[in-house]
Amino acid sequence: MIEKLYDWMLRQAESKNAVRVLMFVSFIESSFFPLPPDPVLAIVVAKNKDKAIRYALLCAIASVLGGFFGYYIGYSFFELIGEKILSFYGQAEKFSDIVATLNKWAFWIICAKGLTPIPYKIVTIASGFAKINLLTFGAASLITRTTRFLLLSLVCRVFGDQFLAFIEKHKKTALTLIVVSVLIGFLLVKLFI
Repeated sequence: MIEKLYDWMLRQAESKNAVRVLMFVSFIESSFFPLPPDPVLAIVVAKNKDKAIRYALLCAIASVLGGFFGYYIGYSFFELIGEKILSFYGQAEKFSDIVATLNKWAFWIICAKGLTPIPYKIVTIASGFAKINLLTFGAASLITRTTRFLLLSLVCRVFGDQFLAFIEKHKKTALTLIVVSVLIGFLLVKLFI
């Protein structure tokens, strides 16, 4: 399964759909999807180094738009959808603490969570539920998501050949590390949010 995922990402990175797939994954990850866009972005940039900044910015824009969708879920459909998403991530019991912290430190919490492996969708849904100022939410999201994806893209632009060579040589290990990092993000959510 891991090899199939890698092969699919490589095909997408070289296809005419690379940007659409990257933006789609980035959008849905910010509101409900469990896997981050980072692996797709890394491979797309490693294969197309001259477009690294462009891809990072498109990924960030899609992520912020997805964040607004997550905000909308928390604002308008919390009981119908938001609670189920939070339960899936094990955050239903801690939700009132998350909202209280957001109400106090919204800008800084959104910035901090947007840079870490902690699932960003938790913050987007909580921000909507707490009715955090949209300008604050949008500014923090734009700063943090742009920073995160630009840094990843620049690293992949510089070390892209070594990155692809490592993945090609150690496909299962590399992609297992990606999955493990996602699981660590979920664990951090359980422990610290």
